[in-house]
Amino acid sequence: MPSDVFFSTIDSKKHKSPLLKIKKLINRCAPEKMFKKGDLVAIKTHFGEFGNTAFLRPIFLRPVIEKLNHIGTKPYLTDTNTLYVGMRTNSVDHIHNATMNGFNFSTLQVPVIIADGMRGDNSVEVDIDGELLSSVKLASDIVTADGMVVVSHFKGHEVTGFGGAIKNLSMGCSCRQGKLDMHSDSQPNVVADLCTSCGRCLSYCASNAIDMTPTAFISDKCTGCAMCISVCPQGAIHINWDASSTSTQTKMAEYAAGVVKALDGNLIYLSIILSVSPACDCYPGNDRPVVGDIGFAASTDPVALDRACMDMVTKAHGGTDPFQERYPQVESSIQLSHAEKMGLGTHDYKLITVE
Repeated sequence: MPSDVFFSTIDSKKHKSPLLKIKKLINRCAPEKMFKKGDLVAIKTHFGEFGNTAFLRPIFLRPVIEKLNHIGTKPYLTDTNTLYVGMRTNSVDHIHNATMNGFNFSTLQVPVIIADGMRGDNSVEVDIDGELLSSVKLASDIVTADGMVVVSHFKGHEVTGFGGAIKNLSMGCSCRQGKLDMHSDSQPNVVADLCTSCGRCLSYCASNAIDMTPTAFISDKCTGCAMCISVCPQGAIHINWDASSTSTQTKMAEYAAGVVKALDGNLIYLSIILSVSPACDCYPGNDRPVVGDIGFAASTDPVALDRACMDMVTKAHGGTDPFQERYPQVESSIQLSHAEKMGLGTHDYKLITVE
């Protein structure tokens, strides 16, 4: 049986507010049946790395917050700390980053809580029946919530092809050790003949795993976060994509299953299909979008939602996958197939347009 995916285009001949469209989409997911008065409800989003301008606008969260307030819940904005060096490595810098990017109490009137603690080690282990994992390590202040609205910016990603609801639910809800688990097969290597010893990769390596001897060399301290690959101006750093991408996407689906289990399925998913950048919002900068702005989509099924978003982006790109063109080694459907296998939802969806 297909899952319902509710969609509202960014087009507006009658100048309807995008915020009203988001409100209608959230209403169609029946939050009153999922959340009740007094519930602590997480709004999981991505605050964007400082310097990046493609991340979703904070104002798009306002209709979600207003709806949760109307029900009588106690919503809070949340994200987890990162593996890589940047403004979101620890909770102090992370909250500063969120504030600078507009995710703050004065703008949205809800608190910001970094869910995995000061340094990313505040976690709860949840047992699952996965193909690669028997348990997952999730951020404590997500697991202990009464429910969650997962608000994702749909975009490209160099390891998983695209990042949407499943990636936000898995990589975004895990503690630092969980992120290490998902990236564990992603250790890259350096082609010495291409390396110019510029040192750019050194400043982005959170684990101090790179030495210049005299060209870059990556040691066993590498956590596999893959930041060095994307920042190398010479393209000298490579990875076994077939093995690492498949493993990472499979583990992502299993981590997502752990979050759904921990929250008893009390989740709603909203995806913002605007400024569809070719890479993650974790970078302190961004490239031009791969397609024009499309709109907003919501569902209680993350698999159907990601599939629908991917289909709409492909259609807008003339029928070809723009992320596959950018990352030809990555088969992004693995995360969808394994998430379906883990019982998170279905590829089969019914797109319902909401005016």
